[in-house]
Amino acid sequence: MKSATSKRLACILALAALGFLLPPKASAQYYTWGSDPASLRWSAIRTPHVRIIYPDTAAFLARRTLRYIEAVRPTIGYGFRHGPMRIPFVMHPENFESNGLVMWLPKRVEFLTSPAVASYSMPWYKQLVAHEYRHAVQYNNLNRGVIRALSYVLGQQGSTIGLLCLPIWLMEGDAVMSETEMSSFGRGLQPSFTLEYRAMGDIAGRRRNPDLWFCGSYREFIPDHYRLGYQIASYSYTRFGENIWDRVAWYGSRNPYLFFTTSISLKKFYGTSVNRLFRETFDDLRRFWDALPQTADSAMPLTELPPKNHTSYAYPMASGAGSLVALKTDFDRPSRLVRLDRASGREERLAYTGYVSSRPAMDRQGRIWWTEYRRSLLFEQRVNSRLCYADLAGGRPRTVRGHRNVLYPTPVDSAGLAWVEYNPDGRYVIVRRRPGWGVQRYEMERLTELHGLAWDNATRRLYFLVTDDSGMWIGTLDDFGRVRHVTEGAYVTLSDLRAADGRLYFGSIASGKDEAHCLDLGSGGQYRLTTSRYGSFSPSPDTQGDVLVTTYDRRGYRPAVQPFDTLHPVAYARLPRNTVNPPRLRWPVVNLDTVSYTPADSAASHARHRARRYPKALTLIKIHSWTPVAFNPFEAVDEHNVSLNLGVTLLSQNLLSNTEAFASYGWNDAEGSLFRIGVRYFGLGVRLDLEGAYGGNQNIYSLAQIDPQTGKPEYQKRPSPDKYYSVGATATLPLVFQRGYHTRQLSLSAGWNFSNGMVANVGRIRYDEDRHTITNLEYIGYKEGLHKLSFGAAYSDAVRTAHRDFLPRWGYQLSASYALNPTNRKFSDLVSLYGRIYLPGFLPHNAVIVALSYQTSIGGFKFPSGQSFLGYKSTRLLPRGFSSADIRSNNYTAASVDYQFPLCYPEGGIPSVLYFKRIRLGLGADYAQFRDLAPHGRMRWERIWSVGGDLILDVNAFRQPASATSTVKLSFYRPSTGGLSFSVGVGLPF
Repeated sequence: MKSATSKRLACILALAALGFLLPPKASAQYYTWGSDPASLRWSAIRTPHVRIIYPDTAAFLARRTLRYIEAVRPTIGYGFRHGPMRIPFVMHPENFESNGLVMWLPKRVEFLTSPAVASYSMPWYKQLVAHEYRHAVQYNNLNRGVIRALSYVLGQQGSTIGLLCLPIWLMEGDAVMSETEMSSFGRGLQPSFTLEYRAMGDIAGRRRNPDLWFCGSYREFIPDHYRLGYQIASYSYTRFGENIWDRVAWYGSRNPYLFFTTSISLKKFYGTSVNRLFRETFDDLRRFWDALPQTADSAMPLTELPPKNHTSYAYPMASGAGSLVALKTDFDRPSRLVRLDRASGREERLAYTGYVSSRPAMDRQGRIWWTEYRRSLLFEQRVNSRLCYADLAGGRPRTVRGHRNVLYPTPVDSAGLAWVEYNPDGRYVIVRRRPGWGVQRYEMERLTELHGLAWDNATRRLYFLVTDDSGMWIGTLDDFGRVRHVTEGAYVTLSDLRAADGRLYFGSIASGKDEAHCLDLGSGGQYRLTTSRYGSFSPSPDTQGDVLVTTYDRRGYRPAVQPFDTLHPVAYARLPRNTVNPPRLRWPVVNLDTVSYTPADSAASHARHRARRYPKALTLIKIHSWTPVAFNPFEAVDEHNVSLNLGVTLLSQNLLSNTEAFASYGWNDAEGSLFRIGVRYFGLGVRLDLEGAYGGNQNIYSLAQIDPQTGKPEYQKRPSPDKYYSVGATATLPLVFQRGYHTRQLSLSAGWNFSNGMVANVGRIRYDEDRHTITNLEYIGYKEGLHKLSFGAAYSDAVRTAHRDFLPRWGYQLSASYALNPTNRKFSDLVSLYGRIYLPGFLPHNAVIVALSYQTSIGGFKFPSGQSFLGYKSTRLLPRGFSSADIRSNNYTAASVDYQFPLCYPEGGIPSVLYFKRIRLGLGADYAQFRDLAPHGRMRWERIWSVGGDLILDVNAFRQPASATSTVKLSFYRPSTGGLSFSVGVGLPF
């Protein structure tokens, strides 16, 4: 499970940094959660401790989740002095990208209820409760003392400051520990959880500054902060005999002004530090692993891996003629299907893929089937798993229409196909399509999860991996479509099921490591096939009687072949051997493997806790925070601009994340009082924006001309401005077309705005054509009121990026907009066009960006020279160092060229404060030209340009994890008017 904590904290840190950086320009981005469709009907269950909000389709899942919450509540806070906070759980059943998140603003736990495809022997909902509810404990212990006082001053965003007092790696590690301690053989004990660390050798002694292990790298693979945090949390609990992070949270929440509260409290209470704990943890692990019997891989590798490009081959399959097909990913390229010649090692790319959700399989005709995560056309929280295929002989990947919730496609016989479907109500269905028989559907029991599917040609049956309260087991469908056990349930993780010739092939951790196993369907005997140094995965029979697998070493996962000549019998056991994990103290907490959800539990839950309709309309506004400054958060998102005034801002977002709003009052010396309000609604697919403003100086659109005698501008007399006000509404239809390797987006928008701006009354103009001047400029006066009606369309196409990419290797954006004033035809319309293309540079991970823009005024009042005075402007593609005041929207044409490349990978900095992961350099040049008014009523071409560069720092502050890497962009450009333009931008990873 991933937490949004790191992203929220990165936003806090960026905004704090903006308070100290005072450049001419600054920008930042905000994090926004996606929306479910408005068609869902929601209900809520309220207990004295939690509230569960769920769509009606997930009613059974909500009751089941509540059962687990009540079971863990007495011990979920173990080691902390305060238990979990009261917090709502919001369930999202239509997103296949399994996850759980704990979020502030407003506070809630988000459950994406689709079970994870790659999981272990504990049901998904138990994992979610044990992990995410532990975060509610952490948050409650941080929201104390000074932090609690700040929450009264700032609302919930004051509480988020408490996240600075407990490291994110520790929060996730502690939650993984909770998940592990509340199961028989949980996440932290899985051999794969330490796999990469075991292959790395002396981690603690590699470098003096350990920030690399906390923040990640673009040069080498670094395990994530979940793995790191768990190891440190479990070691520290064993060494000190208590949860030392309780005192760290207690001290930090009461002394946040000391800033480095983790270091201070660890030193104060335990005489240690994060660096020392890190080194002691991994020294202890290294000594334990070095003492284990050393074994070599029994499988023979089929290719070498590059030394500086962590590479993963997955799901190898025999493709005939001495070759195999596998899914390959590395740091330089996204996932793709490749064919590898087993004799020569030559590799051929077959097709790039999207984000693969379940393993590929190949039929007898040479067609490869797999599934990919695909976002729906309209809604961010409706993510499907789509059925895809590609022919081995060549051709583009294709998507099968009408199949949206598919996993584990499995060829059956010569022309049939079977797969697993998951429904939002929590039910799994096995579907089999047979020529001449049509489609057959076999519904599984409601409390089971399916994690694999295979067809055996000898027994002519489908087999599958099941997870339920008894652990994991292998099942089959008999001749009548009934589920039968092939193995008994055990808390032994099984994975990657395949079948052929009367045998099942799968991964198992029974020996204490990930190894390839097989099960003889005739005798019922299970055997271990491989012996590995670190682990072997994804077994698949080949055409020569051997077994294809992948083995792991420090460079990644490589394809290998295991001869089918040595079989190690495997006896049934409820638990695997605990081989690679050193002895650690256990928590005295409930084991969720002993907790079940029965019909009696369901009846009791309905009797105690009645479900009620959740009123969507009445809960659209939920004010969660307020700030002692006035700003527009929507501008911060859309325009990456934060403009602050003295005052107050109220921030709102509802629990269903489909409505955001703000209201602010500000004051500054130049404009006086300023009121702003804005509302956004996402639930219909069409994004609806409403905005209003009052205060500040009234906008005045006046005329000017060049005096023919002096050559200087002569301006229309401006009236004393009144208070400004405006109202506006915009509707935007964002359509996302995910097609695997490509993601295409189409956005259509329409907007209206009215303000009380004063517009020059050009109908009264008297023009002397001989002298080319307005003779009554000072007397034409103004009309009050300005309407703006705008329409826009934008389209983009970009390919997936790899780990080291910072921009798409190929992609483009096109947009067009039209703006007019429907009530004043003297006002010119504006046509604006924009295009950008992304191209690969001369070296890997270099990028070329070329952009073009054109805008011009159409219609309205014009002088004989063609000059339009009353019209709009677009700020799209202004030469850097210039503003909209420096251009005219008369045949404005602009172009820019940028070349960006990685300069170095420092992977160092100020220990525990600022980690420089990568430094990029960008070189850029801009050019623009437009027609402007010259003396004697003539027009002339004005040309402006700028050249310069950007220094872009990819950084992690305060040991934030790789997922929270931010960018600081320092821009230096010399405009054609002279001088030097400098700006700073802060970009967050969302």
